[in-house]
Amino acid sequence: MSEKGLIKKEDHMFQEEKRKTNYGAIGLACFISCFFAFQFMKIVTTQPSTTTTSSIAVIDSPMSSHKLSDRREIWRVIPPSTYCLKIESFIKFATSPNAEKYESRPFESGGYNWTLIVYPKGNIKEGAPLNYVSMYVQIDNSTLLNSPKEVYAEVKFFIYNRKEDKYLTYQETDAKRFFLFKPYWGYGNVRAYADVANPNAGWLFDGENVLFGVDVFVTEVFNKWEVFSFTKSLHDRLYKWTLPNFSSLEKQYYVSDKFVIGGRSWALKVYPSGDGEGQGNSLSLYVVAVDVKPYDKIYLKAKLRIINQRDSKHMEKKVESWSDQANSWGFQKFVPFADLKDTSKGLLVNDTLKMEIEFEDFSNTKYFPS
Repeated sequence: MSEKGLIKKEDHMFQEEKRKTNYGAIGLACFISCFFAFQFMKIVTTQPSTTTTSSIAVIDSPMSSHKLSDRREIWRVIPPSTYCLKIESFIKFATSPNAEKYESRPFESGGYNWTLIVYPKGNIKEGAPLNYVSMYVQIDNSTLLNSPKEVYAEVKFFIYNRKEDKYLTYQETDAKRFFLFKPYWGYGNVRAYADVANPNAGWLFDGENVLFGVDVFVTEVFNKWEVFSFTKSLHDRLYKWTLPNFSSLEKQYYVSDKFVIGGRSWALKVYPSGDGEGQGNSLSLYVVAVDVKPYDKIYLKAKLRIINQRDSKHMEKKVESWSDQANSWGFQKFVPFADLKDTSKGLLVNDTLKMEIEFEDFSNTKYFPS
């Protein structure tokens, strides 16, 4: 082959490789483009839809505090227990002039009077979608005027379906608040009017009858509560108790007069011959919470002392804990008899014992009603 032919052949091979390279680059670019397009479509198609038809749907109700509400739609066999409203010739009623709504007579539930309100083609004035059945329940304002307070109630709305022979129930997971300036609550978009008016959908029965219902369960606001707190300031922290004729004491224990500090009643309790592990070898000393309810739980931080009547070197021990079953704090072995009878320690002078408690902190619980 001539040199010219060889050059021409090499040039042809170069062009073929170049075309292959271009095809590979183009293919890679197409693959990347398709991958990202697929991911984008996946993200778009998996976003929550506001037109979901599942049994639990999050729907924005224009009459429910202007926020998303957790509306549940559930089929049930049991009819409403509070009130029912049957509208015969529903389509005629819905298409008649000025047929904006139907309001039931008052009915009682939970000690209050209520009315059921049905808008066959939507409560347009309150922002409900056009051509949707709207349902609301309203409390009698005069009830609130006579007893100025807010009322909480769990509300369920119903529509009967002949084909299913069940009630489609619309409800939320929490109770609704009714008060003087907002005495009503409900759904603006219960069901499309076209669906309800469709003879094949099952909402119409015995001609053009439609059966609505409502359950209203009033939940009482709590009227019993308690407040647990710690002492914020103690003006009187000390209580002193003197016990004369100590060597002549014969009772197992002695209790001081009741005294009040920080709004709580207390008393000191001493066992001259000892208590528990201290019996026969030590004096036992306690502080006791008085007039305590059986369910009270008390925290106490304090200092118990036997006064040194000769100098300031008192016998002192600290307590800091929650109450036991006896609601008492102290020590079975507060001071050994040997130290108590040692005249150099000054704890027992002229056969007189002087005790003291200094409160640092404790808890208090107030109950309402008391």
